[in-house]
Amino acid sequence: MTDKEISALIKILRCAHEITALQEDILDTFDELQKNPFDQESAQKQILSNNINHPDIFIAISAMPGVVNKAAGNMTQDDMIFSLRRQLEGLVAKEMGTCKNIKK
Repeated sequence: MTDKEISALIKILRCAHEITALQEDILDTFDELQKNPFDQESAQKQILSNNINHPDIFIAISAMPGVVNKAAGNMTQDDMIFSLRRQLEGLVAKEMGTCKNIKK
């Protein structure tokens, strides 16, 4: 997913009157990445929540070349940002797939 595609979806979701659990996870993950200063405790909670709610995305990220799963306490800020970004991309892709299925 490109940043432009993600930004477009975020704008649409922010205007929606009702959103799904998946869409809420997209917004929460996006918001987590935007925090300045970065909140490691909050980021870790979002990563864990996404891993639980979307095990398919967790498995896909874990299978990426060079990815090493670390215990929560051993993750650096860069690790968390990487995880959140990959999760966001996976969530958006999942949502886009859902939208495509609705249009058929």
